[in-house]
Amino acid sequence: MRNNKHQTAYAPYQAPNFEKLKLPKPLQKIREDLTQQEKMTILMVFGFTMVFAFISLFSVSQFKELMYDSPKSRVEQTFNPNPNPQKRLDPAPVMDYTSTVEQVLKIKSGSKVTEREFNGRWYFFERQGDKLAYLDITKEHEILENVSRRLLWIFGLAEIALLLLSMMLTRSNMRPIMRSWKQQRRFVADAAHEFKTPMTVIQNDLERMLEHPQDTVMDQVENVAGALTEVRHLNNLIGDMLTLAQSDADVPMFKFDDFDLAETVHEVGDIFKFSAEERDQKLEINVPETLPMYGDEQRIRQLLIILIDNAQKYAGPDSVVTVKAEQKNNSIKLSVSDTGSGVTDDQKKHLFDRFYRVDKARSRSSGGHGLGLSIAKWVVQGHHGTIQVVDTVPHGTTFNIVLPKTARTRNGKEK
Repeated sequence: MRNNKHQTAYAPYQAPNFEKLKLPKPLQKIREDLTQQEKMTILMVFGFTMVFAFISLFSVSQFKELMYDSPKSRVEQTFNPNPNPQKRLDPAPVMDYTSTVEQVLKIKSGSKVTEREFNGRWYFFERQGDKLAYLDITKEHEILENVSRRLLWIFGLAEIALLLLSMMLTRSNMRPIMRSWKQQRRFVADAAHEFKTPMTVIQNDLERMLEHPQDTVMDQVENVAGALTEVRHLNNLIGDMLTLAQSDADVPMFKFDDFDLAETVHEVGDIFKFSAEERDQKLEINVPETLPMYGDEQRIRQLLIILIDNAQKYAGPDSVVTVKAEQKNNSIKLSVSDTGSGVTDDQKKHLFDRFYRVDKARSRSSGGHGLGLSIAKWVVQGHHGTIQVVDTVPHGTTFNIVLPKTARTRNGKEK
């Protein structure tokens, strides 16, 4: 057996949470009152200020070094001439370092070149014993001051311009993020509502069955059938939500291959012919004999099922649902139309939103949960196509879809 006394005890690691940093109460109150966008703006302002301050100081120091290089070298070479004749400069003037001068300048012997102001002018000084080399740099100093002032103005204005531009870009970039965040919150709320209704029905059915424990299955067949219907509804809802969640996570869910779209349309049409007769509707299929394309046949089949089922549910009796498909140049145009009551322009804007239903009561009774058209849009986008909702003349709704005949691969080539 192992000796537990020799075992090393490891403390659990906790990642630092900077949101819980203790700040003074006034700063803590300000941080709590600020929105995320305002916090980002403040950080951006602070970051830009630090960067431009560093650039300004660095630029001024480099320009100063460039301006003072020649006069400084002249003062240095006054007492220590450069051995290279080509790099020798004219020496600076030299004067005696008297006690009177010492009281004013106070320069140590053997010190490096010193910049000092004397009698309203600027000089470079270097002392060696009782000798003092000096050189008037007032002109260079004034040029440096003017250029430094202009550089600070330029960098300051550039910082303000970049800050305004960055704030505009931040707002434009945050807008889709905030919209996605709101959509996500609405999606969670709608999903909770969709789950609540069938779960309540199942709970009520089970409670009614518990009230009669001696009954047989045949005695409680209505409650069992009702619970089973809601379970199927939940299974469909979970499947659609899983599909959309995987699409949001960019999980590869398409298998492209060559197939005949006309054959697929006829197969799906055969499935809905019986339901069309039950609803006193007519289903028309208008496609050529063959219509080859490259795509995911199962996803296209799913797209057709969603659109035809949606059209039959909302078209009403004595209506006609028409499916058309044709090839134009390198694209395939597919349309599913009905002659029902149609939808308003405002409803068209939200048809592809998740959990959106034009008639919630009728959709609930028919088993719909408002995710079908969202999946249809995802299938079309997965094939690099477009989908559009227009009015059917004289009345009704038409979904127009344009799909490329050849699918584009990741490197931009067509196959």
